[in-house]
Amino acid sequence: MSRTSPLTRELIGEFVGTFILILFGTAAVAQYVVSEGKAGDWSTLTWGWVAGLIMGIYVAGRLGAGHLNPAVTLAMAVYRKLPWRNVLPYALAQTAGAFVAALITRAVYNSGIVAVDPGLTSASQTIFSTLPNHGVTTAFFDQIVGTALLVFVLFALLATLQGAASMLLPFMVGLLLLGIGFAWGTNAGYAINPARDFGPRLAQWLTGYQSAWVTPTGVQYWWLPIVAPCIGALIGGGLYVLIVERLEVPAALDTPVPAPTPESAEAGANVDPRHPATPADVVVPDQPGTPSSSPKEASR
Repeated sequence: MSRTSPLTRELIGEFVGTFILILFGTAAVAQYVVSEGKAGDWSTLTWGWVAGLIMGIYVAGRLGAGHLNPAVTLAMAVYRKLPWRNVLPYALAQTAGAFVAALITRAVYNSGIVAVDPGLTSASQTIFSTLPNHGVTTAFFDQIVGTALLVFVLFALLATLQGAASMLLPFMVGLLLLGIGFAWGTNAGYAINPARDFGPRLAQWLTGYQSAWVTPTGVQYWWLPIVAPCIGALIGGGLYVLIVERLEVPAALDTPVPAPTPESAEAGANVDPRHPATPADVVVPDQPGTPSSSPKEASR
């Protein structure tokens, strides 16, 4: 461990965490597709992705940041001082994890996939990558809005869940994904993650899906789940900083301030407007054997 650099540990975490996310998610979709809808529905697909995200963040968090998403990594670099030198390695590790996970799902479900879609067409493509249901333009704006919402709320969760409460962060981010999936899923499959889409898309192309890069009508689509989420992440992070972060109560004013003691009052330490006491205003509880407990009475 002493010879492993922090960045190396973080990259392993991003790889493994994203691997778990994609393995759960693609397998949940594959189960639905190969059973021709008999083993699952839209809810089970969404919950599969949610379970993968929660477990992936818990695992990756043991080694590093647990972004599992290049768009989130980009937002962290722009708004949260993540070193820019980490952005590309993070994105590559995340994409590699997604790629390997998709290969495993492809191998395990191969017989079922071939049985329901011998030609390896768009009928089973959504096991691995996303496609637009209402046109490319709608999908583009859908991905911007979905990823902006993801990052906006994520920043709030990171600011709120501190200390012991941080253990709840993966679960809360999972609920966030659940909401996005239920609210925005049908337009474009709620990729909201360049690694989640590109890694499996590459895996499916290498394993026989010749139409992996285009829509069923032949329109180039592979770039959209990369570009649009990155734009959305920058918008979501920027809106959080502009609307919430600059107006939120500073931490120093958001925590209880202890009542002043005679010593702190004498030293002028009680300058906080919430405790404008002077030494004469400080009341000390009576102690056994003492005639008086306040400076005012002791001076009489």
